This record gives sequence, structure tokens and C-alpha cells, in this order.
Amino acid sequence: MADFRDHYEEILAAGANLVAISVDVPEASEALRRQESLPFAILCDTEKQVVKAWDVYNAREKGGIAKPAAFIIGSDLTARFASLDAVAVRVTAPEIIRILRGLQPAVPARRRACVPTPANLVRALRNFFKFHRRSRRP
Repeated sequence: MADFRDHYEEILAAGANLVAISVDVPEASEALRRQESLPFAILCDTEKQVVKAWDVYNAREKGGIAKPAAFIIGSDLTARFASLDAVAVRVTAPEIIRILRGLQPAVPARRRACVPTPANLVRALRNFFKFHRRSRRP
């Protein structure tokens, strides 16, 4: 989200607005928004209705979270662009800006690799072992 924070003014200048959706409770989302100095809203989908409807729900991780994704919704409320991303590889804010400005076709391009820090790797492993048993399907 820091990438979108850093390019927020360019996104607005391209004629778009930006919101994030989280399955976390409002207090946790607001704490993250403040901690990361995010200038955009984080909408809370605590009942996971939106993330399931948009098929970006990951029931296997942390007891159920939203998968990283980016959508560009046109003024006619149709999806002009959709990118379902991975934890390690995500669509970049400059790519979204180029699509908004019509400088790039609205198809996912090569993604930037995000290398996790050792602390994030340890956290991911801890979450895997903590929630793996709970999220197994019969």
C-alpha cells in the first residue's frame, strides 16, 4: 500500500480515486492507515461479503483474508482492469497510472518482485503453522 500512498496524487491527477478493502475490523484498519500514513480510506469488509463476491478471498491464510488485488472501475461501474496478485509480485502504482492515462493497455504487465524481510518471512511461517490446521479442507 505504500506504493499507492507514494503515488496517490498522481492517481488523483489521472482522474481516479483510491480505496482499499480489508477484512479487518475498523480499529485495525484505521491503525494501519495511520501507521503507514495512507491518504486514502480503508473500507472494512468484516463479514467478507465483498472479497468473496469479487473472488479475492483466501480462506487458507490467517483464518481468511483478502488476496492482494487491484481493480479499476469505470464511471459506468464496469471493471476496466483487474489484477489478482501474489504476495511476492504485485501490480505497481505507476502501472495503474499509465492505464488510467491511456498510455498502457489495460492488461496486467510484468510485476515487480517484493522480497520479504526476514521478520516478514518469520511472521508468514508462524501464521502458516498457526492457521494451517484450522484452514485444511476435509
